[in-house]
Amino acid sequence: MASKYDDDIVSSNRSRFIEKIEQHEPETILDIGAGTGVFAIPLAQNAKRVVAVEPSPGMLDILLKKAEDAGLSNIKWINKRWEETSIDELLDINEGMYDAVVCSHALYYITDLHQSFRKMNDVSKGHIHLFVLTDHASDAAYTKLWERLNNTPMPPYPDHSCLYMVLREIGMHPDIEMLDTYAKKCVTDMDELVDQWKDSLVQEGDLSDDQRDAIREYLAGTIKEDGTGLFWEWQSKDACIHWKT
Repeated sequence: MASKYDDDIVSSNRSRFIEKIEQHEPETILDIGAGTGVFAIPLAQNAKRVVAVEPSPGMLDILLKKAEDAGLSNIKWINKRWEETSIDELLDINEGMYDAVVCSHALYYITDLHQSFRKMNDVSKGHIHLFVLTDHASDAAYTKLWERLNNTPMPPYPDHSCLYMVLREIGMHPDIEMLDTYAKKCVTDMDELVDQWKDSLVQEGDLSDDQRDAIREYLAGTIKEDGTGLFWEWQSKDACIHWKT
């Protein structure tokens, strides 16, 4: 659900996540499923280099535009799915191993978890941080929307307990921290918001008019209004899974 974590979101826990990543002062950081740069942009302000792996050209374009606007020239990128990247490619673009690896709300779309975690370990010489929702099933409206858009049942996504057990199976011993997350995003353009949701909801192709209407209907149920205008609100419980290689 990368679209739920755009750079413009005000989140009470994003700063805590960033502080956790930066506490060991990493110089080089790998951001897997970087989206529009919710972590890559702020992390690049203090790091020597951030490498963003992002399969969506649209999201990557937004990330690079925001990096340009922020005057950041230390973000490199790979426009591929994580499973399609090779260890040699990841090490070459960084000129060596990474001090930190970050994967925020992107593990839902990674198919081979065992191999994916091993690859994270193989390219890291420091800490790895995974951020995931604890329960996808709790958002029945989102599940209904996904199934309407894709005309198929929503696949079962791994939760934090599943990911923990996979890590234990391959010899990792991670720590888990549970956090209540609140996020708020000002809404100035509904069409733009719909487009931002496309990549995490529709498996392939462009949005049809019916699909755009379906996303609009879902978002309309979550958009509120206060004295400053319209805003989109999100609350969830997140798990931070982390370990040192």
